[in-house]
Amino acid sequence: MRKAIVLCLSLLFSLPAFSQVEYVARFEIESDYFDPHFEMVRYGENIVAFRTLAKRAFSVDRIFQYVLLDPELNTERGLIELPVQPGYDLIGYDLDGDFLYVLFQRGTGVGGEKYVLKVDLVGLDAFEFSVENLLDIELAEFLVQNERVIFMGSANMRPVVQVYSLVDKSIQTVQGVYGNDTQILQIRKMPEIEAFEVVLSRKGQYRDKEVILNTYDLLGNLLREIRIDQFGDEDQEIIEALVVQEDLYRKSMIGSFGLARRDSYLGMYRTEINEFGEYDTRLYTLEDFPNFFNYLDEKSKLKKDAEVLKQVDRDKIPSIRNVYSIREVRQEPDGLYVFFDHYNIINSRGVNRGWPFSPTSMYRYDRWSRMSYWQDYWDPISVRRFNQGPLQINTEFSYISAHFVKLGEEGRVVWDNSATYDDLLTDIPEPFGEIAIVGDEFYHAYVRNDKIRLAYIKKGEKKFDNLDFELKLVNETERIGDTDMPSLRLVYWYDRYFILTGNQRVRYQKENGQAATREVFFFSKVMVSGDLYQPEETED
Repeated sequence: MRKAIVLCLSLLFSLPAFSQVEYVARFEIESDYFDPHFEMVRYGENIVAFRTLAKRAFSVDRIFQYVLLDPELNTERGLIELPVQPGYDLIGYDLDGDFLYVLFQRGTGVGGEKYVLKVDLVGLDAFEFSVENLLDIELAEFLVQNERVIFMGSANMRPVVQVYSLVDKSIQTVQGVYGNDTQILQIRKMPEIEAFEVVLSRKGQYRDKEVILNTYDLLGNLLREIRIDQFGDEDQEIIEALVVQEDLYRKSMIGSFGLARRDSYLGMYRTEINEFGEYDTRLYTLEDFPNFFNYLDEKSKLKKDAEVLKQVDRDKIPSIRNVYSIREVRQEPDGLYVFFDHYNIINSRGVNRGWPFSPTSMYRYDRWSRMSYWQDYWDPISVRRFNQGPLQINTEFSYISAHFVKLGEEGRVVWDNSATYDDLLTDIPEPFGEIAIVGDEFYHAYVRNDKIRLAYIKKGEKKFDNLDFELKLVNETERIGDTDMPSLRLVYWYDRYFILTGNQRVRYQKENGQAATREVFFFSKVMVSGDLYQPEETED
C-alpha cells in the first residue's frame, strides 16, 4: 500500500512584495510521475480528491484512493484506500449530500458491466451497488439524487437519459429526449424540488431550431415542458444555452445566438423564465459591448470599433467572426456575471457544421465535476455534442479572447471587458479559463505551459492582462525539478483562492545534507491580489 506524504505547509507572504499571485498552502501525495490524476469535488468548504490506481505496473486491477482536505489543505484522516472489483475502472462520479458516488465499468465498450461505489464521507463506510439493464449508451454524464442515478449519453447517435434506482433496481428511460436532430445542451440537478432538468435543442421541420426545457421527477416522469420557440428575427436562433436558477420561481437561460448553419455569431441573449413558464428574451450585440475588443492594442481596437459603428449606422447587426461560446454564469448579490470564450476552429474536419462545435462543458453547475483533462479528453466522460460524431484528433483551436459581462437590474449591461489568450493554439476541446469575483474585483486565470496567466478587472476597468506568474513551492528551501505540464489544472475554489494540481518532481535536501528527489501529486492553494499590481513607469 502506498503511503501518503502529507505536507500541509502554510507560509504567509513568503513571495516578494507586490506579487499578485501567492502560494499559501500545499498538500502532497506520494505518486509516480505519470500516475493517474486526482479528480476533485467541492464538499461544503472542503475538497474531496480521489482517483483509481493500478495495484502494480501493467495490472488491470485497481484500488480507489480518496482524501478529504479542509480549506487550509489539512487532512485528519489521510489518504484512504478501498478495493475495486478486478478489471473495473472509474468512468464517472457525483457528490450527493455526505456521499460520494463513483461509477466503475469493466472494459471500454459502451455495454461493459457497471457498478456504483457509495462512499460515506462522514462514517467512512463504503457500499457497492450493481447496475443492470441499462441501454448501451455512450456515457456523457452521471448524476445522483436520493439514491437514484441519472445516466445521460447517446445511443445510435441520439441523446438518451435513463434514471436508475440503486434501491429497487428499477429503470426508466425519460420521454421527450431521444430523437433525430436533437442535442442536449445541459442537464442539472434541482434538489430543491427533488427533480432534474434537461435542456434540449432540436431542429424543426423547416430547419428552424427550438430549445426545450424539460423538468423530470426522480422517477423519470415529465413534470413540465417549456418551449422557447419564439426567438429573434428569421435569421436568428439560439446556438447555446446555459440555465441558471435565480431563485425558487425564476430562472435565466443565457448563451450565444446567431445562425448555426452559417456559423454566424451575433452576440449574447438572456431569456428570463418565470414560474408559469412565461419567458422574455433580450438580445445583446457588439453595439452593447464597447469593450469586446479590449484584448487588442489601442490602434487595432479603434479600427474594430469603427467597423462595428459602420455596421450599426447601416442598421445591420455586426457579426462576431469566430466562435462565441458561453463558459460560465456566476450569480452574485449585485448581478449576473457571464464568461464567454472567443476562438477560431482552424481545422474543422470531423465537426458537423450543422451544429457548430462549442465545448461548453457546462452540463453541471459545478465545473470541477467532470472527467476531462487536456491529454485524456477521449475519456467516456468528456465534452461532446450529440448527433455530430466524435471529435477528430486533428481539430485545432485558436483561442483569441475571453469576454466578460456584468448584468444588473432588468438585464442592463453594467460593464463588459475582455482578456487576451494571445492566440493560444491547442487541440483541447474544453474550457480551461477560470474566473473569480471578489466584491468589485474580477479575475480570469488559466495555466499556460508552466505558468499561471492572470487578468484583473476592477469596477469594470481592466487593470492588467496577460501577466505570467511562475509555479512555486511554499517551502522556499525546496525546488521544482520537473512538472508534468499536461497534468496541471487550475480551478477556482472560493473567495480569492484558486487551487492548482498536478504531478511534479521536487528536489530537496535530507537531514544529512544529501540531495534527494520525490515524485508527488500536489494541491496548491493560490491567492490572487490584483490591487498589489504596480504598473511599470514609462519614460517621458
